Amino acid sequence: MVKSKVVIDTNIIIDHIRFPRKEKSPFELVIDDPNIDPLISSTTIQELFIGQSSIKEDQEVKIRKIINSVAVIDVTAEVAERAGQVMRATKPQVQFADAQIAATAILNKAKLLTLNKKDFQGIKGLKLI
Repeated sequence: MVKSKVVIDTNIIIDHIRFPRKEKSPFELVIDDPNIDPLISSTTIQELFIGQSSIKEDQEVKIRKIINSVAVIDVTAEVAERAGQVMRATKPQVQFADAQIAATAILNKAKLLTLNKKDFQGIKGLKLI
């Protein structure tokens, strides 16, 4: 059986770190599903380390553990080109990081798991979950 590829948006990881809960977070549901191949964009790593909370050692450890639990897709020239095309084609324009994450999903034939579906509306070829 072929696994479904899912690119995990940064906000899914931030939600997982900031809001511990008794039930599984959307991040845990994806990571624990044997039928899903979880991916993140290297842009997500940058976004995770932008936050001031990442200065704290315990938070940095959590972030690194998460990064090590998924496949990281680097921003290549092809991803950058597609991200530029996404930004050019959307009105209002998609944010720079979101365009790179969307392009990563599109080029890897993956769905995008996000809590902010409105940020990705109107992107041709992108499948949201």
